[in-house]
Formats: sequence, structure tokens, C-alpha cells
Amino acid sequence: MKQILVADVMIPLSYCLTVQKDYSLLDVFQALDQTKKSKDESLHKDSIVLDENGALLGKVTMIDIFKALEPNYSRVKQQHKTASMLSAGAYMKIAEDFNLWLEPTQTIRDRAGQLKVADVMHIPEQIEYIKEEENLEKAMHIYIMGVHQPLIVKNAGNEVTGVLRFGDIFEAFRQSLIDPNIS
Repeated sequence: MKQILVADVMIPLSYCLTVQKDYSLLDVFQALDQTKKSKDESLHKDSIVLDENGALLGKVTMIDIFKALEPNYSRVKQQHKTASMLSAGAYMKIAEDFNLWLEPTQTIRDRAGQLKVADVMHIPEQIEYIKEEENLEKAMHIYIMGVHQPLIVKNAGNEVTGVLRFGDIFEAFRQSLIDPNIS
């Protein structure tokens, strides 16, 4: 994997949904729907938040959206800091205790129309950026250590050029193991 570069696997920014911070989550859903109809069906579902000048402000992932639309997740996180050690039954008990996703669809739709991207976007930390010329091994290490997906890719001029998803790293790794021509 040392010979496979981030630039070879990344998703170019032109294939990502880019949104502005004043979009509502409902606007994001509608933009995803429109983009799906006009581009590749496997379009990345996370959104890149850009300012008016095209500079990166943050990212909004599918998990960010789910957590924002079900505000009780913040209460769960506060009370269950050892959630990674819970059984499946315990997760379901927590869902019941905190009444997760019990609101009517219309209430959630209304919330999606009111919440702005700026309210839910994740502002990437320095570790969440990777250069195009880095190898995939470095990106894999970053992900395995628990970084918020996707990684933001920059070129040598420090401009954002795309994203790198964990699934794309896995696919390149998988292909390198089954194809003897990839080193």
C-alpha cells in the first residue's frame, strides 16, 4: 500500500456535494436527491461545507445529520460514556429509555427544515486533513485511530481537492491483495 497514493483513490471535490452553512438539512437532502439524478448514483452522501469564496468550513456527515435530527442522542452520550462496551440488548434499552426516533416523521421533517448546516457541521481538526501525495497506509492508520470521516484531501498548494473515505481505502487495499500487478 506504500505505492498507492491518496490522489489515486480520493473522491474529487467535484463529485462531492458542496453546501453553504446557511442551508437547512432539508436543503441538503434535496440537493442530494438532485445530484443523484444528475450524476453517479454512488455519490458520496456526506457534504462539504464551503464559504462564499469556496474555502472549506467543515463537513456534514450522515452521522452528524442523524444525531442532529434526534436530539436525545446528546443525552445518551452524556449518561453512557462506556457505550462501546454495551451489548445489543443494552443499546435497544437505551433507545427505549431515551425515546429515540419516536417523534412523528413530520416533526423530524420540520426539524430538518429549521436546522442549519452551520448548526451540525463538523469543523475538521488538523489530523483530518491529508495530502494527495501521502500513501494510503498513512490514511488507513489515521482512520483506525478513530478520525471523523471523511478525510479532507489537500494538494501541494494546500487547496482542498477532495475527500478520502474509509471504504475507498479498504477497496484499494483489497484490490492490492488480489491483483499481483498492484504493489
